[in-house]
Amino acid sequence: MIEQIAEIINKHDKFLVITHVNPDGDAIGSLLGMYLALREMGKTAAPVLGTKFPALFEFLPGKDDVLIGLESINFDPTYIISLDVAAENRISPQVDALRETATLINVDHHPTNPGYGNINHIQRHANSTTQLVYEILEKAGHPLSIDVGKCLYTGLITDTGCFKFAGVTSKTFELAAKLLEPGVDNYEITRYLFEEFAVSRLALEKLMLERLEILLDGKLVLSHLDLEDFEEIGADLSEGENLVNRLRETRGVEVGGLITKLSDNLCKVSLRSKGLIDVSAIASELGGGGHRRAAGIKASMSPQKLRIRLLELISTALSQSQK
Repeated sequence: MIEQIAEIINKHDKFLVITHVNPDGDAIGSLLGMYLALREMGKTAAPVLGTKFPALFEFLPGKDDVLIGLESINFDPTYIISLDVAAENRISPQVDALRETATLINVDHHPTNPGYGNINHIQRHANSTTQLVYEILEKAGHPLSIDVGKCLYTGLITDTGCFKFAGVTSKTFELAAKLLEPGVDNYEITRYLFEEFAVSRLALEKLMLERLEILLDGKLVLSHLDLEDFEEIGADLSEGENLVNRLRETRGVEVGGLITKLSDNLCKVSLRSKGLIDVSAIASELGGGGHRRAAGIKASMSPQKLRIRLLELISTALSQSQK
């Protein structure tokens, strides 16, 4: 499949590059890395999001070219490249109308991805989707530039937790070395993402920790934030990225969950596990997806109902894991 996608990139023009709602580092890194490479190859290409670009990743090259909404596109794409999107309903923006004339290429590493594209390249053991983008570009014979490397490296370090998460192997570090090779400054990126948080993010973390609940005999830690919290603090939603990891850090805790209320009947949830519990299976029950140790949900449900349902699912999963 990788050969087919590389051949398409080499032989064709007019690409739309998209990713998922509430994009994280892997999503943004994949989006910009693929877009910049296509542009370097002389292709007509556009990176598109459904909502504004997350402030956390404004240091990345290509961010000023990102379009918001399909109405901003000034060409008819022949191919749509969907990157890091675990389920079709998480594509942002929705591209249903374009699929009548454009071929959808689905590139992802989430185990829950059902293969919704016309062409699917899903590698469940890859550390990040940026890894797959690198492999496609390598197969296409496109040399890695410093700008593309910077974007792809950002995706790799965010999805591996700066190489702390499970699944990191010697091959992960080999890839990291290749991405740094053009002259990418590792510390410039890691400092920005892991050492220089805005004061507004610290305020969000303070609220989250003040509201945490230790449940299920200390195996689960839950907390919540509201959209109003972000607005009052003056924080971008992207500043909540990976705050949930703090909830998983307590000794004895198996699952950390952060519920963010977006409206009365719409919430997003970030789940993290130490591995005993497959949180992607829990997320799938509520319309989300992800990985065994990291998953997300966007649910049309009140925070109260969602909390009850999460407790039920996690409690059942913990009971089954002890049999």
